[in-house]
Amino acid sequence: MGSPFTISAYPGDACAGPRAPYKEAGLESAILTAYCEIERVEALLTDFRDSPLNALNAAAGGGPVKVPPELFELVDFSLGICRDSSGAFDITFSAVGMLWREAFRTGIPPSDAAIERALPLVDYSRVELDRSAAAIRLPEKGMRIGLGSIGKGYGVDRAYKVLRDLGVENFCVNGAGDLRLSSGAGAPRPWRVAIKNPFAADERAAGYIEVRRGAVVTSGDYERYFIHQERKYHHIIDARSGWVRSDIAAVTVAASTACLANACTISTMALGPGEGLAFLKRRRDASGIIITSEGEVVNCGMKTSQGKGIPNAAKS
Repeated sequence: MGSPFTISAYPGDACAGPRAPYKEAGLESAILTAYCEIERVEALLTDFRDSPLNALNAAAGGGPVKVPPELFELVDFSLGICRDSSGAFDITFSAVGMLWREAFRTGIPPSDAAIERALPLVDYSRVELDRSAAAIRLPEKGMRIGLGSIGKGYGVDRAYKVLRDLGVENFCVNGAGDLRLSSGAGAPRPWRVAIKNPFAADERAAGYIEVRRGAVVTSGDYERYFIHQERKYHHIIDARSGWVRSDIAAVTVAASTACLANACTISTMALGPGEGLAFLKRRRDASGIIITSEGEVVNCGMKTSQGKGIPNAAKS
């Protein structure tokens, strides 16, 4: 998935149900099983090599393609986020996204003309689903679905399910900042997750959120980016324009699943502060914090404890 994954789990009262608490060796075995699940998800969703997703993309312009039910359901879920974000989040962004993949390799952004040529292929509303056949059709040659904006969170969720099914209770699955956490009834405290201050050179946090069970995901302009002619280009695209925005530095979202939180952070980053806040307010299943490029902190329903020296703005 192009990202490091780490899993931390704790023994003792780390087991649900009648089974005995895990010892260290048992936890290691459970964690390895969860990593195997992450690899399985990547093989299903990758567009870097042969996969069911790439087979679907290769058939664009032809007839419907029967896909694994799991892929069908993930695309169906993603299209709901596309609609709610008015297309700023769009899983058919990949026609433009391939231009930005090359830009990250060369350090030179795509030309206006290249973006304009690719944009007609970006339109989630044209994706055709046949639920009875578990089939998907991309009606125009060159259309592509990319699940990089949601697949990592889905991989985190699948690893979480594996660990829970194996009886592990106290653990954190971390897919490069996409977190899914569980803190059992016997744990001494919930997980405490730092909300990164994107402007702090000393790594101090903008605040903290405590999570007993759920997901926290952060997206920002400070991890994956390049500078060209004194302008920063990060990796999150507003699919409506084909370009990246520069008015949000970071978004953190808490939700029940990492897949949902992942999609909401990307949507908010792509929409910008005003539309992004309205999007989060519409979502009854998520809460979040937006830190603008000017340092303003906008809280949309997230309960936090405040970080050091950040009373009103992350830049303070």
